[in-house]
Amino acid sequence: MITLESAIASAKKSIPGNSVAVLLTFFCSLTATVSVAQNAKDTNDGLFHDDLLEHFVGKWSVSSVAHGKFFEQGDLEAMWVMNHQYLRIQLQGMEIVPRLGIPIEVVYFVGYNHNAKRYVVHELSGFGGDHPNGGFCYARRDGNALTLTHKFAASADTVMVQRFTWKPDSVSWRMVSHLEISGKAQEPFLDLKAIPAAPATPKKPSEKSGE
Repeated sequence: MITLESAIASAKKSIPGNSVAVLLTFFCSLTATVSVAQNAKDTNDGLFHDDLLEHFVGKWSVSSVAHGKFFEQGDLEAMWVMNHQYLRIQLQGMEIVPRLGIPIEVVYFVGYNHNAKRYVVHELSGFGGDHPNGGFCYARRDGNALTLTHKFAASADTVMVQRFTWKPDSVSWRMVSHLEISGKAQEPFLDLKAIPAAPATPKKPSEKSGE
């Protein structure tokens, strides 16, 4: 059984050959740093409008390079929900994750606090109530990047920093993750890319007579 302490300990070690730690660390985050500008659009309709997150809406194919190894991690779909107050991002794995014994499944709800001028992220995953950050974090935006800071409840000296950057030229998202331990940034351990999912191939009509 994976515990909170063992997950954070694995992340701290960041062993090049330990792909499990990489996958667990990524999927328990969507997270990052502080930037000054907040670019979510304040409107009079009381809804959450954001031109950056709007690029996330749709279906994506996700892959990554972790410690020099390639992983095909599954599908991602994002849509506005709850009266356009949150962007729901659902990540569904297709491969069994070692030690978990099941494909990964994570659902994020990204919203915005207009009074505090900052993004809020609610997260549900296979970690259940044992989620390392309690299933919640804050985020800030800087241009085409959304950066979130993930604090670990059981490890005050360690934070997860993950930067999601929209690449309009390639119509893709790049997500780079690293740890900060005692204020010192560690080398990136995950470089993830999301590209538009290929449209479903229509079925060919049957050549049999009467079908």
